[in-house]
Amino acid sequence: MSVPRPGTPGRSEESDSDPDDGPGASDGQRLATRPFIDLVIAQLWFGFAYATFLLLPKLLAADYHAGAGQVGFVMAAFGVMSLAASPAIRPVIGRLGSRGTMRAANLVLAASALGFLAMGGANLFAAFLRGLQGVAWALAFGGGMALCAQIAPPARLGQALGIFGAASLAMSALGPALAEPLAARFGAHAVFIVAALAALIGAYRCGRLPADEPHAANDNAQPRRRDGRWEAVWARMPIYVALATISLAGSALFSFVAPCALASGVGDVQAFFVAYTVAALTSRFGIARVVDRTGHRPASAGAGLLYGAAVGAMAVLGPFHLVLVGAVFGVAHGIIYPSLMALVLTDVAARDRPRLLGWANGVMNLGIVALAPLGTLIQRTSYATAFGELGAVTSLMALVLLAPAGRRLRRALGWS
Repeated sequence: MSVPRPGTPGRSEESDSDPDDGPGASDGQRLATRPFIDLVIAQLWFGFAYATFLLLPKLLAADYHAGAGQVGFVMAAFGVMSLAASPAIRPVIGRLGSRGTMRAANLVLAASALGFLAMGGANLFAAFLRGLQGVAWALAFGGGMALCAQIAPPARLGQALGIFGAASLAMSALGPALAEPLAARFGAHAVFIVAALAALIGAYRCGRLPADEPHAANDNAQPRRRDGRWEAVWARMPIYVALATISLAGSALFSFVAPCALASGVGDVQAFFVAYTVAALTSRFGIARVVDRTGHRPASAGAGLLYGAAVGAMAVLGPFHLVLVGAVFGVAHGIIYPSLMALVLTDVAARDRPRLLGWANGVMNLGIVALAPLGTLIQRTSYATAFGELGAVTSLMALVLLAPAGRRLRRALGWS
């Protein structure tokens, strides 16, 4: 198990034994258990329903003639309402349980998808429906991550979070790949109906998930650490700021790659999503165990620099090399999210996970909220300017908040 050193969450010493799943693995270390498999399957259905809406910016721009500012306004509503829902994650999980919270997430997502059938353009109603998807994401994020931490052996937490997230990643390719030709042949309404059906199946599959345990068997907290409510959050502030930054960078690529391509006469963007997903899954599964052994902080620092390079590449290459940009972006994404989430959850008691996960969800949505002013910036300048500046900020964040170069500043502020 990765045991954090006192005062430095995420800086870990590895145990000598880290068995793989399989016949020789002890029951306490097996990851491929029935509850974990059911969790991944449920996340696949939610992820597919959610991923079909990665095509929403293109639908708004192509079918409803929305500009960058309007697209940014609608997409930012996801972050606004998800952020507003973040404080409720812990009480909702306490009342419904993690399983019930994930079911509620699928039902909210289905309701939003059906609501888009009545959308008339990139207006306030569309923003509200996109905001409901933010609420659904907040619920799925909190409930799913809490279940993942409950089910997975502590020594395999980073790998478990990576696989859980990979379920959504896989759908990032499949969703747009199916939705784009579906929308071209039958219109946007067909996409919304398919998304609603997938979310309803996901809600049904949540019934197979395990109930919360009164006394979690996989409690990752170390007895010596007795952080107060604010101290635990403050110690993880570099991680939260990093999550907010990469959330903005990633959301900017997802939201504006299609309008940017359309503005340059490139109509097909599914290659970007396919390249991104294949690269992200490859990096996540290919080096997940290596990251668990060598440390999540150095891995997240390197991935943050690569993340910034991918966003900056859009400023230099434009929409004419989407496969290359998507591949670089996917490699970085596949590493940084599970690494940062492992840093958030390491050495945390089961009872405190929902609160810290709520903070993580909140800061990520702050990044998404920033899509609105970013859309305005694009209208006043250009896509290249916005992508270039955002790539530089992301790389700087990785150097200061995650890399060894910023260690002195972090210690001066009482951060780990």
